[in-house]
Amino acid sequence: MLYSGLSEAPLSERVFDVCIAGGGPAGITLARRLASQGMDVLLMEGGGLELTVDSQDLYDGKNIGLDYYEPYTARLRYLGGSSNHWGGRCRELDAMDFHSRPYHPLSGWPIEKAELDAYAEEADAILEIGPRSAVPDTTVKLGGETVERLTYRHSPVKFLDKYLDELKAAPNIHVVINANLVDLELNEGLKSVRHAVFRSHDPGEREYRISAQAFCLCMGGLENPRFMLNANRQVPAGIGNENDLVGRYFMEHPHFVIGDILFEDTVPETENYSMPMDFQDDREMLNFSVRVVTEKLHLLREVSRTALCATSFGERLARAVLGRNIDCDVGGTDEYFDARAFLADNPVGHVQVNTEQFLNPDSRVTLLDETDALGMRRIAVDWQLADEDFHTMRVAGEWIGQRVAAEGLGRVRLRDWLLNRDIAPPGADEEMPGGHHHMCTTRMSDDPKQGVVDRNCQVHGVENLFIGGSSVFATAGHANPTYSIVQLALRLGDHLGEALQQQSMNVGRGLSPAGRT
Repeated sequence: MLYSGLSEAPLSERVFDVCIAGGGPAGITLARRLASQGMDVLLMEGGGLELTVDSQDLYDGKNIGLDYYEPYTARLRYLGGSSNHWGGRCRELDAMDFHSRPYHPLSGWPIEKAELDAYAEEADAILEIGPRSAVPDTTVKLGGETVERLTYRHSPVKFLDKYLDELKAAPNIHVVINANLVDLELNEGLKSVRHAVFRSHDPGEREYRISAQAFCLCMGGLENPRFMLNANRQVPAGIGNENDLVGRYFMEHPHFVIGDILFEDTVPETENYSMPMDFQDDREMLNFSVRVVTEKLHLLREVSRTALCATSFGERLARAVLGRNIDCDVGGTDEYFDARAFLADNPVGHVQVNTEQFLNPDSRVTLLDETDALGMRRIAVDWQLADEDFHTMRVAGEWIGQRVAAEGLGRVRLRDWLLNRDIAPPGADEEMPGGHHHMCTTRMSDDPKQGVVDRNCQVHGVENLFIGGSSVFATAGHANPTYSIVQLALRLGDHLGEALQQQSMNVGRGLSPAGRT
């Protein structure tokens, strides 16, 4: 059932099994999983069924660290979330991502990769991608050395398009759009959530208090910590933030172009390469992949660029919806035709890196004093890179440069900013500094002094509050996060379903539900 606003939905008199805030890939996957187990699920989405200025404005904020994407451009605030504009690249985390590395403090997960692998077949079906066995990674010789050639699967799924009709028809999933979470009311002991408080975009409409057995935050890697820091009426530091960890360890996947290639006679296809864990450990690197990319101007893309840049409105729309800037100073149809002749005689390319980021507590999400239309303090994104990040990118660039030269493909020149730390890396107005991936801001650890949630995604110290999405990643690896987000949501759904069924059995036997998980 779908309700277009809080006032239309009969909510206040009910006690739901689970209330989920956020209708992106994590929230929709979790809701469907719980409903399949007979749970009565309330799915609350802050946006509507399409992008609106008023809703998207709630994502606005400031970058106070490295030059990064503006906070309101890197995600979408309507049902389906950022799946409405993602590129569809799917890759699972590597086994090494779950292991602790001595030179990377706090690295490793409290769960094994196998616990997510158990959901691979279902995640493949949700994302409509073939099995990994159909496009396996391979080992190839490059410059006389055996290297790993990585593959990605590509999903066509936009969660709004695929699941809207199903959500409308599901008898035990109640979807409310334009329902903004503004507070959680804890019990007297501050150990469980009693009510979730929601508001519409209409300032004249009253707040609604929702009752449920369990509550799940699935609002994204930036909004999950932003909300928890804002929820400070009963807990001054913010819910779940007793150890000052909410919002810390903010990670991206650095996607910088780190080098330029002048090819010889043979111009290869774009490929993704990496090396195994022992190679990385010997050099104290973080997990990485590099792409050897041939520079090609695509006619369709350049026609689109010319059209978008013709008006300021087109540029703003592209910025908001695509989640990145359209650079109107380069490209376009004129440059496309001028460049064709040059590239035919002078084949060039570049090396792009895609790396794990070092767990840095100073890379974080905090709050500004400025508030939005709902009275919530706006977000401040302080993205920081550590020495270990530059080390990984530099060694990766040197390694692929050696391989390209040894293979006789050409020569690689690393960018000056990577060789000289006094030069800032390029920002969002120049190229893609990251993948629009927001991770680790409520990271998973069994130790509450090292993470915000435990291995079951339960917030430490709050027995019925859970978090879904990439904010719970313990480390980020280099793989695009959506595939793992879906796997984690399925796993969380199974855990919650089992816990709530056990709780119901205990109540039926006259036992206290106070020990619910």
